[in-house]
Amino acid sequence: MSENFERYTETNVVASLVIYEWAAELDIFRAHDILDKIVEIIALAPDIATVAGEKTSRDYLYRNFVKLDVLHKREWQALSYLWKRSVDTLSDFAIEIACSPDSFRCFEIHIDKAAVADFNGTFQKIIRLLCEELQPVYGIGLSMPYFWGPRAFAHGSASSRFATVDKTVYGPPPEMKEQFFAFGPIFRAEGATRQLDQKLRDLFPFNLLSEGHLDRQIDGKRLENWIEENSFGVLRKLSAVTWQWDVPLGDVQTIRRRLIDADLTVVKQ
Repeated sequence: MSENFERYTETNVVASLVIYEWAAELDIFRAHDILDKIVEIIALAPDIATVAGEKTSRDYLYRNFVKLDVLHKREWQALSYLWKRSVDTLSDFAIEIACSPDSFRCFEIHIDKAAVADFNGTFQKIIRLLCEELQPVYGIGLSMPYFWGPRAFAHGSASSRFATVDKTVYGPPPEMKEQFFAFGPIFRAEGATRQLDQKLRDLFPFNLLSEGHLDRQIDGKRLENWIEENSFGVLRKLSAVTWQWDVPLGDVQTIRRRLIDADLTVVKQ
């Protein structure tokens, strides 16, 4: 059965929120509780639940995942929920939320903006929830076309997609792909060797920071003071642990170069 792709756009935008370090105690069961609270915010049950262990992974229909109490069957290390794409979304999945508490430490949310009626409201509710439950130490927020591979980007890799009309291979621009891959070894590193409690992955329009970042020195000043005195975006405190740093998109490249020169980022390109 053929599918009419004319209603889709090759540039469907996926918004991502990715947290790499957090202060809360978190195991796979606590992660499951938080993911379920995000499901309540989205107000739509997932279609698929995926669990992953050291050597294997399994996909379940969400209703079977709940019915079989899969999470307690073995020592799973990661959990994700997937929502199938809707008639207005071309992304592989309309929404994906996932957590790996230990190895490949990451808590991530990827939402095709066409998949929810009130994306901004949903995003803000998720941020408030994670600030309360997870206490983010470092994270990023950004939007990109789905065919750049936002899930791969979060993990420091890249992927390609095919255009629906002429089957042209799409993917991130070459200069962006270099930045994608530059983060891969850091993402795959263990524990403190990542240094993401003190350094930024890179600069994005939306950044979640903590004291370890704001205390770093740049131009002889604490990063917090440097941001505020130069009006480099807006810095505001979200919780006892987390600050949000919003940077105008047009200023990102200039400011990131200064952060790189001050050795405050793990990506140097």
